[in-house]
Amino acid sequence: MKKFFTLLCCLAALAACQPQEPDRAPLEQYAKEHMENPASYEFANLSMRRDHTFLADLAAYKSGLEKLAAQAPDPAPYRTEIDKVEDLMAEFGTQVACYDRTLYFWFLGGSSGQMKLQQFVIGRFSPDGRLLEVSMDPDEFSTYPALQILKDRGLL
Repeated sequence: MKKFFTLLCCLAALAACQPQEPDRAPLEQYAKEHMENPASYEFANLSMRRDHTFLADLAAYKSGLEKLAAQAPDPAPYRTEIDKVEDLMAEFGTQVACYDRTLYFWFLGGSSGQMKLQQFVIGRFSPDGRLLEVSMDPDEFSTYPALQILKDRGLL
């Protein structure tokens, strides 16, 4: 029993020494730079990754193009774009274009400056973990980021 307890303590110590997630640091920095009372910052939670794949965004775009082609008097331009989208779907497949993480935190604020309030920061990261965008307003991010990435690359 004594050996088990020692092993359990060692495992707990190792877990406590693990480095924090690399996505957390830039989100915390942004939060502290954009909050009322940075000294009162208290970490609450970091969400799981929400991946944005090329395939999902391209499928949504293709669906919209198909609806437009069905209503258009001349569907040829839409068909050309649909063919291009299908080629991109085959090329990129389920590759992750980027991912989002949300950092939740507590801080002291309000009129008295003593009320414990919760806020969040959303970050969009490249597949290699580089911060692309960060905001406290989720409406600032594009709904289909993979399409925007393809457009920025000149592929759409």
